[in-house]
Amino acid sequence: LNNGLGYGIRLLLSDYQTKVTKYPSNSTGDLNTYYNGKKVGEIWGYETIGVAKTQQEMDAHLASLPNGGQTYISGSTWRAGDIMYADSNNDGKVDKGLNTLDDHGDLRVIGNTTPRYQFGIDLTADWKGFDVRAFFQGVMKRDFWQGSYFFWGARAGGNDGSNNSGTNGSSWQDGGMWWSTAFVDHEDYFRDASSYSVSTGALGENANAYYPRPNFENDRNLKVQSRYLQDASYIRLKNLQVGYTLPASTTRKFHIDKLRVFFSGENLWTGSKMNKMFDPETIGNESYGSAYPLSAVYSFGINLNF
Repeated sequence: LNNGLGYGIRLLLSDYQTKVTKYPSNSTGDLNTYYNGKKVGEIWGYETIGVAKTQQEMDAHLASLPNGGQTYISGSTWRAGDIMYADSNNDGKVDKGLNTLDDHGDLRVIGNTTPRYQFGIDLTADWKGFDVRAFFQGVMKRDFWQGSYFFWGARAGGNDGSNNSGTNGSSWQDGGMWWSTAFVDHEDYFRDASSYSVSTGALGENANAYYPRPNFENDRNLKVQSRYLQDASYIRLKNLQVGYTLPASTTRKFHIDKLRVFFSGENLWTGSKMNKMFDPETIGNESYGSAYPLSAVYSFGINLNF
């Protein structure tokens, strides 16, 4: 520009999907493996009504399911603080049928792990010796099921029988109370007057909790479901550089052609709806989001050209 301001904008965008067009080895349409027409990354799960705030609310929900309630998921004793699953196919019970394409009960495709619309935004500007560069990257659309103890905190032994495109029955998720963990986020669990932590005065009641009641007996509340499906889309300020180049008329007095001082920062800001203990950039089927979080890095420096 006439005032000496220079700027640049560069946008990068990519997208892909993978669909199985033919897979003869699965004649029954088993959801735990590939099948004809499957979009790779599909997440099959239940629709969640919510966490029952009272025993009366749970009893009313079970009474609306005359053909077995939620017993097909995990027994007949459901309490306040447990999950109320939706009867999506209106057959009076909640189950996964034969877990096949033709008979999948109340299971539905609730998301897909494939990262869609991956993008990069590179912004540059310079004016009278000052220069700025900011690089953003991210994913516009991605779902993620985080079924491990890192997400749930308290979990029972045994896998959750999920259908998450290759993550089914991973043994490292098992182990019961000895593999449970606790982050600050896990304090937001269901508690009523009968809860041990409330009766002892350690914590107050929490009927509007994000997490269901802790349960080491079974995994009834941990089934793949819409309530805890993670939105893994994000945008991150991957790199920011701010610099100043001294005038050549000044630096040449010291036999220096160019002298630039700068600040650089990496991973400075992230916009994401994922639970805060996970990093949307490092999640994947191998790590389940348990990778060591990326660190913010700050540096200062001087560039010299003689």
